Amino acid sequence: MRKNVTISQVAEKAGVSKTTISRFLNGHYGNMSKETKERIAQTIVDLKYRPNRQAQALKSKRSYLIGIVVADISNMYSSLLLKGIGEVLGKVEYQMIIVDAANSVKQERELLEKLVDQGVEGIILQASSRDASHYDFLEDANIPLLLVDRQTEPLKWPLIASDNVEATQRLMEVVLDKGYEKIVVVSEPLADIVTRELRYQTVKELTDAANRELVLIETNFEASLKSEIVTFVKDPKKTVLFASNGRVLMQLLTILINEKIKIPDEIGITGFDDWNLTALVGPGITSIEQQTKLIGETAGEQMMKFINHNETSIERHIVPAKLQWRNSI
Repeated sequence: MRKNVTISQVAEKAGVSKTTISRFLNGHYGNMSKETKERIAQTIVDLKYRPNRQAQALKSKRSYLIGIVVADISNMYSSLLLKGIGEVLGKVEYQMIIVDAANSVKQERELLEKLVDQGVEGIILQASSRDASHYDFLEDANIPLLLVDRQTEPLKWPLIASDNVEATQRLMEVVLDKGYEKIVVVSEPLADIVTRELRYQTVKELTDAANRELVLIETNFEASLKSEIVTFVKDPKKTVLFASNGRVLMQLLTILINEKIKIPDEIGITGFDDWNLTALVGPGITSIEQQTKLIGETAGEQMMKFINHNETSIERHIVPAKLQWRNSI
Protein backbone atom coordinates (compact mmCIF):
# COMPACT_ATOMS: atom_id res chain seq x y z
CA MET A 1 0.00 0.00 0.00
CA ARG A 2 1.45 3.35 -1.06
CA LYS A 3 2.10 5.77 1.80
CA ASN A 4 0.79 9.31 1.58
CA VAL A 5 3.36 11.87 0.52
CA THR A 6 4.17 14.32 3.32
CA ILE A 7 4.74 18.05 3.16
CA SER A 8 8.33 17.42 4.31
CA GLN A 9 8.97 15.24 1.26
CA VAL A 10 7.56 17.91 -1.04
CA ALA A 11 9.73 20.57 0.61
CA GLU A 12 12.87 18.41 0.34
CA LYS A 13 12.36 17.62 -3.34
CA ALA A 14 11.48 21.24 -4.20
CA GLY A 15 14.48 22.51 -2.23
CA VAL A 16 12.47 24.84 0.00
CA SER A 17 11.26 24.88 3.60
CA LYS A 18 8.01 23.37 4.88
CA THR A 19 6.89 26.91 5.71
CA THR A 20 7.28 27.92 2.06
CA ILE A 21 5.21 24.91 0.94
CA SER A 22 2.55 25.79 3.50
CA ARG A 23 2.45 29.38 2.27
CA PHE A 24 2.13 28.17 -1.33
CA LEU A 25 -0.75 25.83 -0.48
CA ASN A 26 -2.63 28.64 1.27
CA GLY A 27 -2.06 31.11 -1.56
CA HIS A 28 0.22 33.35 0.49
CA TYR A 29 2.97 33.90 -2.06
CA GLY A 30 4.44 37.12 -0.65
CA ASN A 31 7.86 37.64 -2.29
CA MET A 32 7.98 34.09 -3.62
CA SER A 33 9.56 34.11 -7.09
CA LYS A 34 7.81 32.83 -10.18
CA GLU A 35 10.44 30.10 -10.53
CA THR A 36 9.88 28.90 -6.96
CA LYS A 37 6.12 28.77 -7.42
CA GLU A 38 6.49 26.81 -10.66
CA ARG A 39 8.98 24.39 -9.08
CA ILE A 40 6.69 23.74 -6.10
CA ALA A 41 3.67 23.27 -8.36
CA GLN A 42 5.57 20.77 -10.53
CA THR A 43 6.87 18.90 -7.47
CA ILE A 44 3.33 18.55 -6.13
CA VAL A 45 2.27 17.07 -9.46
CA ASP A 46 5.28 14.75 -9.68
CA LEU A 47 4.80 13.39 -6.16
CA LYS A 48 1.00 13.34 -6.47
CA TYR A 49 0.81 15.20 -3.19
CA ARG A 50 -2.63 15.83 -1.70
CA PRO A 51 -2.83 18.31 1.18
CA ASN A 52 -4.46 16.97 4.34
CA ARG A 53 -7.27 19.46 4.77
CA GLN A 54 -8.20 18.14 8.20
CA ALA A 55 -4.68 18.66 9.48
CA GLN A 56 -4.55 22.12 7.93
CA ALA A 57 -7.86 23.01 9.55
CA LEU A 58 -6.64 21.93 12.99
CA LYS A 59 -3.47 24.00 12.69
CA SER A 60 -5.06 27.09 11.20
CA LYS A 61 -8.40 26.77 13.03
CA ARG A 62 -10.08 26.98 9.62
CA SER A 63 -12.43 24.41 8.14
CA TYR A 64 -12.46 25.53 4.49
CA LEU A 65 -16.19 24.77 4.55
CA ILE A 66 -19.06 27.03 3.47
CA GLY A 67 -22.62 26.08 4.37
CA ILE A 68 -25.19 26.53 1.59
CA VAL A 69 -28.85 26.43 2.62
CA VAL A 70 -31.40 26.34 -0.21
CA ALA A 71 -35.14 26.58 0.30
CA ASP A 72 -36.03 23.79 -2.15
CA ILE A 73 -33.28 21.69 -3.68
CA SER A 74 -35.66 20.22 -6.28
CA ASN A 75 -36.11 23.68 -7.81
CA MET A 76 -34.06 24.43 -10.92
CA TYR A 77 -33.12 27.78 -9.33
CA SER A 78 -31.24 25.90 -6.61
CA SER A 79 -29.28 23.81 -9.12
CA LEU A 80 -28.06 26.84 -11.06
CA LEU A 81 -27.33 28.75 -7.86
CA LEU A 82 -25.22 25.90 -6.48
CA LYS A 83 -23.34 25.56 -9.75
CA GLY A 84 -22.35 29.23 -9.66
CA ILE A 85 -21.28 29.13 -6.01
CA GLY A 86 -19.39 25.86 -6.49
CA GLU A 87 -17.36 27.15 -9.42
CA VAL A 88 -16.07 30.08 -7.35
CA LEU A 89 -15.39 28.18 -4.13
CA GLY A 90 -13.71 25.32 -5.99
CA LYS A 91 -11.05 27.65 -7.35
CA VAL A 92 -9.96 28.57 -3.82
CA GLU A 93 -10.30 24.98 -2.54
CA TYR A 94 -13.29 25.65 -0.30
CA GLN A 95 -15.93 22.96 -0.07
CA MET A 96 -19.70 23.37 0.10
CA ILE A 97 -21.92 21.66 2.63
CA ILE A 98 -25.29 21.78 0.86
CA VAL A 99 -28.51 21.37 2.84
CA ASP A 100 -32.18 21.58 1.87
CA ALA A 101 -34.58 23.46 4.15
CA ALA A 102 -37.61 22.16 2.19
CA ASN A 103 -39.29 25.55 2.74
CA SER A 104 -39.56 24.72 6.46
CA VAL A 105 -38.45 27.35 8.98
CA LYS A 106 -38.11 24.65 11.65
CA GLN A 107 -35.98 22.38 9.46
CA GLU A 108 -33.93 25.35 8.32
CA ARG A 109 -33.09 26.28 11.94
CA GLU A 110 -31.99 22.73 12.73
CA LEU A 111 -29.77 22.64 9.64
CA LEU A 112 -28.21 26.01 10.40
CA GLU A 113 -27.35 24.86 13.92
CA LYS A 114 -25.70 21.74 12.51
CA LEU A 115 -23.64 23.86 10.12
CA VAL A 116 -22.47 25.99 13.02
CA ASP A 117 -21.51 22.83 14.91
CA GLN A 118 -19.48 21.64 11.91
CA GLY A 119 -17.40 24.80 12.02
CA VAL A 120 -18.31 26.31 8.66
CA GLU A 121 -16.54 29.58 7.94
CA GLY A 122 -19.59 31.20 6.38
CA ILE A 123 -23.19 30.53 5.36
CA ILE A 124 -24.98 31.41 2.12
CA LEU A 125 -28.72 31.29 2.78
CA GLN A 126 -31.86 31.31 0.65
CA ALA A 127 -34.05 32.19 3.60
CA SER A 128 -37.29 30.37 4.37
CA SER A 129 -38.45 33.19 6.63
CA ARG A 130 -38.63 36.93 6.11
CA ASP A 131 -38.22 37.54 9.86
CA ALA A 132 -34.61 38.56 10.53
CA SER A 133 -34.85 37.51 14.18
CA HIS A 134 -34.82 33.85 13.06
CA TYR A 135 -31.15 34.26 12.14
CA ASP A 136 -29.84 36.42 14.99
CA PHE A 137 -28.17 33.39 16.58
CA LEU A 138 -25.72 33.29 13.66
CA GLU A 139 -24.48 36.74 14.67
CA ASP A 140 -23.84 35.40 18.16
CA ALA A 141 -21.83 32.56 16.59
CA ASN A 142 -19.81 35.17 14.67
CA ILE A 143 -20.36 33.42 11.33
CA PRO A 144 -20.61 35.55 8.16
CA LEU A 145 -24.08 35.28 6.63
CA LEU A 146 -24.95 36.14 3.04
CA LEU A 147 -28.52 36.10 1.74
CA VAL A 148 -29.40 35.11 -1.82
CA ASP A 149 -32.70 35.62 -3.66
CA ARG A 150 -34.73 36.37 -0.52
CA GLN A 151 -34.22 39.23 1.90
CA THR A 152 -35.20 39.48 5.54
CA GLU A 153 -37.06 42.22 7.34
CA PRO A 154 -35.23 44.20 8.43
CA LEU A 155 -32.34 43.58 6.07
CA LYS A 156 -29.44 42.91 8.47
CA TRP A 157 -27.13 40.99 6.14
CA PRO A 158 -25.81 41.48 2.59
CA LEU A 159 -28.13 40.28 -0.19
CA ILE A 160 -27.54 39.04 -3.74
CA ALA A 161 -30.75 39.07 -5.79
CA SER A 162 -32.35 39.74 -9.16
CA ASP A 163 -33.78 43.14 -10.05
CA ASN A 164 -37.29 41.88 -9.29
CA VAL A 165 -39.05 45.24 -9.43
CA GLU A 166 -37.43 46.61 -12.59
CA ALA A 167 -37.75 43.35 -14.53
CA THR A 168 -41.42 42.99 -13.57
CA GLN A 169 -42.09 46.61 -14.57
CA ARG A 170 -40.53 46.15 -17.98
CA LEU A 171 -42.56 43.02 -18.65
CA MET A 172 -45.86 44.43 -17.36
CA GLU A 173 -45.56 47.59 -19.47
CA VAL A 174 -45.60 45.39 -22.58
CA VAL A 175 -48.47 43.25 -21.22
CA LEU A 176 -50.59 46.35 -20.64
CA ASP A 177 -49.66 47.83 -24.03
CA LYS A 178 -51.00 44.65 -25.65
CA GLY A 179 -54.45 45.43 -24.23
CA TYR A 180 -54.85 42.77 -21.54
CA GLU A 181 -57.85 43.66 -19.41
CA LYS A 182 -57.40 41.10 -16.62
CA ILE A 183 -54.10 40.18 -15.04
CA VAL A 184 -54.07 37.02 -12.92
CA VAL A 185 -51.04 36.69 -10.64
CA VAL A 186 -50.42 33.14 -9.46
CA SER A 187 -47.96 32.84 -6.60
CA GLU A 188 -46.93 30.76 -3.65
CA PRO A 189 -48.10 32.47 -0.40
CA LEU A 190 -46.98 36.11 -0.41
CA ALA A 191 -46.73 36.47 3.36
CA ASP A 192 -43.86 33.96 3.60
CA ILE A 193 -41.30 35.56 1.27
CA VAL A 194 -40.48 39.21 0.54
CA THR A 195 -39.49 38.46 -3.07
CA ARG A 196 -42.98 37.16 -3.91
CA GLU A 197 -44.59 40.24 -2.39
CA LEU A 198 -42.25 42.58 -4.28
CA ARG A 199 -43.21 41.00 -7.60
CA TYR A 200 -46.93 41.06 -6.81
CA GLN A 201 -46.91 44.66 -5.57
CA THR A 202 -45.10 45.77 -8.73
CA VAL A 203 -47.76 44.13 -10.90
CA LYS A 204 -50.51 45.63 -8.73
CA GLU A 205 -49.17 49.19 -8.94
CA LEU A 206 -48.98 49.10 -12.73
CA THR A 207 -52.33 47.34 -13.12
CA ASP A 208 -54.10 49.79 -10.80
CA ALA A 209 -52.53 52.75 -12.61
CA ALA A 210 -53.81 51.40 -15.94
CA ASN A 211 -57.26 50.76 -14.42
CA ARG A 212 -57.17 47.05 -15.30
CA GLU A 213 -58.58 44.15 -13.29
CA LEU A 214 -56.18 42.25 -11.02
CA VAL A 215 -56.70 38.80 -9.51
CA LEU A 216 -54.34 37.11 -7.05
CA ILE A 217 -54.25 33.34 -6.61
CA GLU A 218 -52.00 31.97 -3.88
CA THR A 219 -51.14 28.30 -4.25
CA ASN A 220 -49.37 25.70 -2.13
CA PHE A 221 -49.51 23.11 -4.95
CA GLU A 222 -51.71 20.83 -2.86
CA ALA A 223 -54.89 21.67 -4.77
CA SER A 224 -55.30 21.78 -8.53
CA LEU A 225 -55.75 25.14 -10.22
CA LYS A 226 -57.35 23.59 -13.29
CA SER A 227 -60.94 24.71 -12.69
CA GLU A 228 -59.90 28.30 -11.96
CA ILE A 229 -57.70 28.50 -15.05
CA VAL A 230 -60.45 27.09 -17.28
CA THR A 231 -62.82 29.73 -15.88
CA PHE A 232 -60.40 32.50 -16.82
CA VAL A 233 -60.16 31.12 -20.35
CA LYS A 234 -63.94 31.41 -20.72
CA ASP A 235 -63.93 35.04 -19.50
CA PRO A 236 -64.61 37.43 -22.41
CA LYS A 237 -61.99 39.81 -21.04
CA LYS A 238 -58.54 39.50 -22.56
CA THR A 239 -56.65 37.70 -19.77
CA VAL A 240 -53.02 36.97 -19.00
CA LEU A 241 -51.53 34.71 -16.32
CA PHE A 242 -48.45 35.99 -14.47
CA ALA A 243 -46.47 33.26 -12.69
CA SER A 244 -44.40 34.52 -9.77
CA ASN A 245 -41.70 31.85 -10.15
CA GLY A 246 -40.61 28.96 -12.32
CA ARG A 247 -42.36 26.28 -10.31
CA VAL A 248 -45.70 28.08 -10.66
CA LEU A 249 -45.06 28.74 -14.35
CA MET A 250 -44.49 25.03 -15.00
CA GLN A 251 -47.71 24.15 -13.16
CA LEU A 252 -49.73 26.62 -15.22
CA LEU A 253 -48.21 25.48 -18.50
CA THR A 254 -48.98 21.86 -17.64
CA ILE A 255 -52.65 22.76 -17.14
CA LEU A 256 -52.85 24.76 -20.37
CA ILE A 257 -51.21 21.98 -22.40
CA ASN A 258 -53.31 19.19 -20.87
CA GLU A 259 -56.51 21.15 -21.46
CA LYS A 260 -55.42 21.99 -25.02
CA ILE A 261 -55.83 25.72 -24.34
CA LYS A 262 -54.30 27.83 -27.09
CA ILE A 263 -51.57 30.30 -26.08
CA PRO A 264 -52.00 33.27 -26.51
CA ASP A 265 -55.23 33.05 -28.53
CA GLU A 266 -57.35 31.93 -25.57
CA ILE A 267 -55.16 33.20 -22.73
CA GLY A 268 -51.75 34.83 -22.37
CA ILE A 269 -49.08 33.61 -19.98
CA THR A 270 -45.79 35.01 -18.69
CA GLY A 271 -43.70 35.39 -15.53
CA PHE A 272 -40.53 34.09 -13.84
CA ASP A 273 -38.26 31.98 -14.60
CA ASP A 274 -36.91 30.99 -18.00
CA TRP A 275 -34.42 28.10 -17.58
CA ASN A 276 -34.36 27.73 -21.41
CA LEU A 277 -37.31 25.33 -21.19
CA THR A 278 -40.02 27.86 -21.98
CA ALA A 279 -38.64 28.39 -25.48
CA LEU A 280 -39.81 24.87 -26.27
CA VAL A 281 -43.39 25.19 -25.02
CA GLY A 282 -46.19 26.10 -27.43
CA PRO A 283 -45.41 29.32 -29.28
CA GLY A 284 -42.54 30.02 -26.86
CA ILE A 285 -43.20 31.63 -23.49
CA THR A 286 -42.26 35.24 -22.82
CA SER A 287 -40.60 35.20 -19.43
CA ILE A 288 -38.13 36.83 -17.06
CA GLU A 289 -34.85 34.94 -16.96
CA GLN A 290 -32.98 35.36 -13.72
CA GLN A 291 -29.22 35.00 -14.13
CA THR A 292 -29.16 32.47 -11.33
CA LYS A 293 -25.72 31.04 -12.00
CA LEU A 294 -24.30 34.58 -11.98
CA ILE A 295 -26.09 35.22 -8.68
CA GLY A 296 -24.33 32.12 -7.33
CA GLU A 297 -20.94 33.26 -8.63
CA THR A 298 -21.45 36.70 -7.09
CA ALA A 299 -22.44 35.12 -3.77
CA GLY A 300 -19.32 32.94 -3.77
CA GLU A 301 -17.06 35.90 -4.54
CA GLN A 302 -18.64 38.06 -1.84
CA MET A 303 -18.34 35.29 0.75
CA MET A 304 -14.62 34.95 0.02
CA LYS A 305 -14.19 38.71 0.45
CA PHE A 306 -15.94 38.54 3.81
CA ILE A 307 -13.74 35.68 4.99
CA ASN A 308 -10.45 37.08 3.68
CA HIS A 309 -11.04 40.61 5.01
CA ASN A 310 -13.01 39.61 8.11
CA GLU A 311 -15.73 42.19 7.53
CA THR A 312 -19.20 42.39 6.04
CA SER A 313 -21.44 45.27 5.06
CA ILE A 314 -25.20 45.36 4.72
CA GLU A 315 -25.73 46.05 1.06
CA ARG A 316 -27.73 44.76 -1.87
CA HIS A 317 -25.98 43.37 -4.94
CA ILE A 318 -28.55 43.38 -7.74
CA VAL A 319 -27.98 41.08 -10.71
CA PRO A 320 -30.01 42.22 -13.75
CA ALA A 321 -32.54 39.77 -15.14
CA LYS A 322 -33.06 39.19 -18.85
CA LEU A 323 -36.43 39.36 -20.58
CA GLN A 324 -36.96 36.63 -23.13
CA TRP A 325 -39.52 37.93 -25.61
CA ARG A 326 -41.45 35.15 -27.33
CA ASN A 327 -45.07 34.70 -28.39
CA SER A 328 -47.16 33.87 -25.32
CA ILE A 329 -48.62 37.36 -24.76
